[in-house]
Amino acid sequence: MSRASLLRPYPQFGDIVTEQPIGYSWYHSLQVQGEKRFSHGYTFQWGYTFSKLMEATEFLNPTDPLPYESVGSLDRPHRLTASAIWEIPLGKGRRFGATWPSPVNFVLGGWQLGGILTRQSGAALGFGNALFIGNIKDIPLPVDKRDVDRWFNIDAGFNRNSAQQLSNNIRAFPLRFSGVRGDDQRSWDFSISKDFPVRAERIKMRFRADVYNALNQTNFGNPNTSPTNSAFGRITGTNGDARNWQLALKLQF
Repeated sequence: MSRASLLRPYPQFGDIVTEQPIGYSWYHSLQVQGEKRFSHGYTFQWGYTFSKLMEATEFLNPTDPLPYESVGSLDRPHRLTASAIWEIPLGKGRRFGATWPSPVNFVLGGWQLGGILTRQSGAALGFGNALFIGNIKDIPLPVDKRDVDRWFNIDAGFNRNSAQQLSNNIRAFPLRFSGVRGDDQRSWDFSISKDFPVRAERIKMRFRADVYNALNQTNFGNPNTSPTNSAFGRITGTNGDARNWQLALKLQF
């Protein structure tokens, strides 16, 4: 019997496939929100969440009796959302332009603006079965010193020789690092809409234009975290789409 077999929970047996409900996770958060209900032609609301997700759903190696506790793959410490709707005060029934002629009101009156802001922390990064000889505190880089070509310190102590890698991880090296994260994700979405009366105001046509990622901000994907890869530490992709528009007409009756 090999030494590796002696390290297994039941060395007298060969490979055994089992399912055990031993995974678990826990989540704590502080959630704050505010709302200004619709009045005087506008409304807005916002919400902020400060949280921590931990999970034990993976094994470091086949001989472990229990899964390893680490920062969750879906952990996002900070998340901010905000939305607002504003009825532009121009046109019939509004502050300005109440006496406009019908043709002018048809074109310029009754418009409504809306917007949504979303921003959240990036995902915690992990390096797999990396062979690391160094100080893990040296892995993250200050924000002003990192870019897509060097997102973290690749010279912190990673062994990049493909012939000297570990087949299984060891307990001294975490699965994921809370302090080493991918790019923050952010987005601004806007919309403008207007109802056009078609027949005695009982039938209306709504025009709506939406623009997603209105500021055309780039949300970078996670960097490469494989020490033996030539792109180690580099970001080579993006998350989400560039700015795009959506136009719609809806008939209400």
